Amino acid sequence: MNVLMVGVGPKRVGGMWTVAEQYIKSKKYNDEVNLSYVATSTNGSIIARFLYMIQGYIKILWILNTKPIDIIHIHMAEKGSAFRKGRVARWGRKKGKKVIIHLHAGPFLAWYKTLSEDKQNRIREIFTCSDQIFVLGEYWKRELAEIIPEEKMLVLYNGIECPQKNPYNLNARNIVYFGVMRKAKGTYDLIEAIRLINDQLPKETKVVMCGNDLEGDIPQVIEKSGLKDRFELPGWVTGEKKERIYQDAMIDVLPSYYEGLSMTVLEAMARGIPVITTNISTMPELLRTDRLINPGDSRALAEEIINIEQSIGLRKEISDIQYKKACESFSVERFIDKTIMYYRKCLHN
Repeated sequence: MNVLMVGVGPKRVGGMWTVAEQYIKSKKYNDEVNLSYVATSTNGSIIARFLYMIQGYIKILWILNTKPIDIIHIHMAEKGSAFRKGRVARWGRKKGKKVIIHLHAGPFLAWYKTLSEDKQNRIREIFTCSDQIFVLGEYWKRELAEIIPEEKMLVLYNGIECPQKNPYNLNARNIVYFGVMRKAKGTYDLIEAIRLINDQLPKETKVVMCGNDLEGDIPQVIEKSGLKDRFELPGWVTGEKKERIYQDAMIDVLPSYYEGLSMTVLEAMARGIPVITTNISTMPELLRTDRLINPGDSRALAEEIINIEQSIGLRKEISDIQYKKACESFSVERFIDKTIMYYRKCLHN
């Protein structure tokens, strides 16, 4: 089958590119699919992003007019992404192609409710001209039923590469965070939690926060909290550097307020690293609900960090459970198999 996939460029670090890259690199997927991938967004100045989008549109229209495309698979989030990719969905419908929207956004419904009636109608029109909408969990299927016909929505969990055996290092000492650093991700809650328990943590334990500082004041907040020697801020990390940080990770923390389906949580689970996160969106579908905390509750976050840090037995128990869950439910192989199954269902409807 011939698939035109529309997404983001590799400079747009984050979950959407991570998922798109899995399709691009998967031998299993590319054995089944003749893939054409086009990006319509990247990082940079407003002018650079606009030109990149126009270039993407030209490529998409050329492919639709010259290649026998069966399915258009569109990776979409909220805000500009929805309207930008919505044009592609409408073009696909006019060309008689099957259109699939792969919805990655966490706060999509909350954003939708802030729109004018005219813009809400435009969003509904995008979903109307789509044949299938992939959502990232059962939570999102329930949540988005307010604006998307339930029969169109199909749950597709993100996939993750799982090592053949649990690689977790029980002697690891660091607490790690991966993701952009901003209030909505709970970054400041993590800093406050560490401040509360700083005297109880071993001196050698570092809090390694990996990601871009979107607020621009994280180093100052850390220093003001008296934690300059506790934190490390390596920026956005990939490849071998990221793996080295994971190898030294005792606990992975993501105290987020909004998530679609966190790739960083899945990455930690696949490596057997105990995860501390919040009871939002799809998190209860990934992890034991009795270990999840409320977003914004720095004290509960601090207590959970100490509980896990002080018990090697608890770390091993959580590690084994999470690694097994990742392998059984969230492997890349399962993700690809389900995608292809949904493609076939789409083509036969």
